[in-house]
Amino acid sequence: MKKYEGLRVLYVGSHPLFTEGASAVHMMKMCQAMANLGIDVECVLPGRVNKERLFSYYDIKTPFRVASIALSGGLARRPLHGFLSSLYACGKKEEFDLVITRDLVFAWFATKVFGVPTVYDAHHPPVNWAAERTIASFSRSKSLLGMSFNSRGLHDIYFCLGMTGQNPVVAPNGFEQEAFEGEHDISSLRERLGLPIEKKIVCYCGNTYRGRGLEILVRAAAQMPEVEFLIVGGSERDNALWREMERQEGLANFRIEGFVRQQEVASYLLASDILVMPYSSRVTIRDGTEAGKFTSPLKLFEYMAAGKPIVATGVPSVLEILRPGENSVVTPPDNAVEFIRALELVLADPELCARISEGARSDAAEYTWEKRVESIISGACGSSV
Repeated sequence: MKKYEGLRVLYVGSHPLFTEGASAVHMMKMCQAMANLGIDVECVLPGRVNKERLFSYYDIKTPFRVASIALSGGLARRPLHGFLSSLYACGKKEEFDLVITRDLVFAWFATKVFGVPTVYDAHHPPVNWAAERTIASFSRSKSLLGMSFNSRGLHDIYFCLGMTGQNPVVAPNGFEQEAFEGEHDISSLRERLGLPIEKKIVCYCGNTYRGRGLEILVRAAAQMPEVEFLIVGGSERDNALWREMERQEGLANFRIEGFVRQQEVASYLLASDILVMPYSSRVTIRDGTEAGKFTSPLKLFEYMAAGKPIVATGVPSVLEILRPGENSVVTPPDNAVEFIRALELVLADPELCARISEGARSDAAEYTWEKRVESIISGACGSSV
């Protein structure tokens, strides 16, 4: 019998599907992890959703039920989805034990109006005064079973605002373990992906807007022509800046792959020699909010699972996970000289390479999506389930 067999969870998602962002990946992998644990999960999504396309796009291997609420576009889409989803949840209260959601509007209506047992899964601080007041209001609701936070830094931000609710739990993001299991032939992966077979490859995976430190990688590529620098991810609009810098520098060893489907990410990481996160001290999320204290990037856990040496900058939320010298090499943010020196050190020291690679792979076992689900249910819900 699976650990949570018999538990019934409604997951209310609100982020747009089939985009380049990580939020939709997060909610699909959370639902799959719940299904893997034996939970009877239903995912409520905005818009008309083709389930077959959805599961194929996000590489979902353990199916779960999907309910879609048809909506038009525009600024009202997300709050309207939150309200309509709360009506849906209210009407089905007898069919599930709890709801997990990142949707602020849903959480307010569900807990304050309809008495739906809810766990609010926070991933960023309140974006404005209205959001702060909304969270403060439902954080005291008896129907709020708990709040989860994707980093210790985010928990502390909410704690200082006096609104962590009851049963707060820190649950960092995760990775899909199956994608990194088994033996992987690097030459075969590189041949399939069109990557150079013989060169060392330094790979960055993720968003590419400003604040991610990619200018350090451009500089590194200019100083290390024998190494291939690979950028996986980002929109074409964001990548245009780095393509122009690549052109101006005349770089032949700086490759921007652009956005790839989630199921291909592991292949690029496994085909590389070093995985990097050169975040600046003012790293932001998409809306421009500085995120160094609270971000929990999916790529960090995928990097660790890949069992490759990681070179990163020491922004606070990353240092909640990385252990310098044990599962990574960490340098100060905004210091290209130190970052390039760290790359050269890792490339030149096989013993260091092996030690931090094994440390990262070993630590990754604590950051699967299933572990995250278990933390939220056992921590935030306590004895309620």
